[in-house]
Amino acid sequence: MANKKSKASDSATKNSTVLNPEEQSKSVTKPMGMFLQDPSLPNLHTNYPLAIDKDYLAGTGSSRFKIIDNSFEGTPAFASLDWAKEEDLSFKRFEKEELADNPYFHQVNTFAVLSSTLDLVEEEVGHPIYWKDGGPLEVRPHAFEGMNAFYVPSPPSLNFGFFSSPFRRTPVWTCLSHDVVSHELGHAILDNFRPYYLFSSDLDTAALHESFSDLLSMFTALQYPEVVRQLYKDTKGNMRHPSLLTRMAEEFGKGIAGASIPYLRSALEGVTYNNAEKEPHARSTTWTAAVYEILERLVAFSHPNGFSGKNGFSNFCEALTKASGWLKGMLLRALHYTSPASLTMPMLARLVYEADARVFPDDSKFREIAKEVFVKWELWNELIDLQAPEIGAVFQELQSANSRELGRAVQAHAEALRIPPLIDVRLLQPRLITTTRQVDKVKQGKSAAIKEITEHYLEFVYNQKQSIYDQMTGEVLEFNTYGGGTLVIDENWNAVLLVTSPETLKEDPAGSEGAAVAWQRAKINFEQLHQSNIQRTLAARDEKRGLLDRPVVPGCPFVIQSLEAGGYRLARRCCNLQEHVKGIAFTQNGLAL
Repeated sequence: MANKKSKASDSATKNSTVLNPEEQSKSVTKPMGMFLQDPSLPNLHTNYPLAIDKDYLAGTGSSRFKIIDNSFEGTPAFASLDWAKEEDLSFKRFEKEELADNPYFHQVNTFAVLSSTLDLVEEEVGHPIYWKDGGPLEVRPHAFEGMNAFYVPSPPSLNFGFFSSPFRRTPVWTCLSHDVVSHELGHAILDNFRPYYLFSSDLDTAALHESFSDLLSMFTALQYPEVVRQLYKDTKGNMRHPSLLTRMAEEFGKGIAGASIPYLRSALEGVTYNNAEKEPHARSTTWTAAVYEILERLVAFSHPNGFSGKNGFSNFCEALTKASGWLKGMLLRALHYTSPASLTMPMLARLVYEADARVFPDDSKFREIAKEVFVKWELWNELIDLQAPEIGAVFQELQSANSRELGRAVQAHAEALRIPPLIDVRLLQPRLITTTRQVDKVKQGKSAAIKEITEHYLEFVYNQKQSIYDQMTGEVLEFNTYGGGTLVIDENWNAVLLVTSPETLKEDPAGSEGAAVAWQRAKINFEQLHQSNIQRTLAARDEKRGLLDRPVVPGCPFVIQSLEAGGYRLARRCCNLQEHVKGIAFTQNGLAL
């Protein structure tokens, strides 16, 4: 069931760098060495085959990533090679020259991990990823000295730290950790794909940002036979045993504490949704643990008696490849179904189920296993209303329309799309996207066929004013909040799903009235969770603060930003590795910094 080939047909995504296996075998490639975990497991390494006839190399970069070996403040850190002129960038070459402390290898390793991770995502979503500023994503492998790494959303960049440790002979370079690099890229991808998630007031949206990045690291690692072989050695096929897959960035953890602690995630831990922590990093473990359990159950499903005997490893490889291929495919394809404004875990659980039903309507066994796990983790909400209005054909004639024409059509059908009365909101630029993917059909006996799936997605975001009463000054302040939705349309232009945020329930009234009820429910929930922190933060509302600045009030997840056009908005503070560590190190096992 693994994805085989993807392509995009919307006008904004024509120049894809994603290669299918047939194209890759004919391509002119330049092997670029990388660790599959980190220097603590030096035997886990490979070469990323950059197809230089499909992309270019210039200095230390390509069309997708630009490695800049400066500090975060702009001070030069290390010299760089001109990769276009280098004949050999393979792991074998750098192994002869020293690896761990070689800045040239750091640069190549970071680029290779980023490129292979992005390939995986582009293949599954059906189109290439273009960064917000239009150019390659800036990446600093030696951005600062410190136990941290982080993503900056504007202008977008990835920044990796390094530090000395009393528990290690050499420095810990976070840019050499496959987990850390792919995790931070996960934030960049999701922010690029859903930029309004940074301004979501929903607690789950920030947590899913963290979990998405953790899971992307896990699925990226599973692409490599060397990792699967080590996984089998660790577990003998029992996915409930701790392994390199359930732990992340072990070298980073050892560098801090001198012991192997699952610093970025522990996929074997987590609490049910109704008991999940408010802190986004800790809360993310609920979704991560649930998805990992789905993977474990899918692997066990094909071989209920385990993976012992002479064929144990080959059977395990086959089962894991099939299970991880299905799961990563459904998780990434479900991203196109999500509302562009906000997302909750129960909504994502429903969309994973619906994504599978769209691709494999006649084979429900995998999605039913997923549903069982979601129910167990209290992530399943049958009351969420996904019923679509019958307006898909309206947009068939608008495939080449500009944003003004598309906006006019959305406005004309605002009631059907559950948008509040337009007198209260400002409609932002909508998008109509078409993707075509090719995936394996469910195998029938020994045969399998390729199935092509075409879908269209109408995405819309609107801005709505909300009032917050400042208890200290008595002022009533206007804040900008964002809602929106995605109308999923099949290849025949029949609307099949309407996904909105705030999410509406089946018991809510129809149309705009139902949207108003959903907004009131979301406002009450937000005030219950964040009111005290927001009140204490209002005093600093006019200070110019960035998303990387420490909160005015410890524990407050928001920065209050003043907009040029008046009013304020709440922006989620960005993830960084150090906060991720602190957020999930406090677990049921009592691990703490």
